[in-house]
Amino acid sequence: MHPPLADHQQTACIEVMNQLKACHDSYPWLKFAGLCNTEKGALNACLRQERLERTSKNAQLAKDKRKEIERRWKEIEQDS
Repeated sequence: MHPPLADHQQTACIEVMNQLKACHDSYPWLKFAGLCNTEKGALNACLRQERLERTSKNAQLAKDKRKEIERRWKEIEQDS
């Protein structure tokens, strides 16, 4: 199951989201029988890749911020 979809949040997956929506719109009852599973699988893979990229970027930002904080603490200790 994927999170609620919003075009402004999942910008890398807009095309896949539109394909899944088109499949659901074209086959309103057959979507429950698994007709749109390939599109759903592609969307899940796209969202996973986007999440992994976001978490690695956030981890790197946190490391950089931590290094800056430690550098400032060393400056404060040296000045006092």
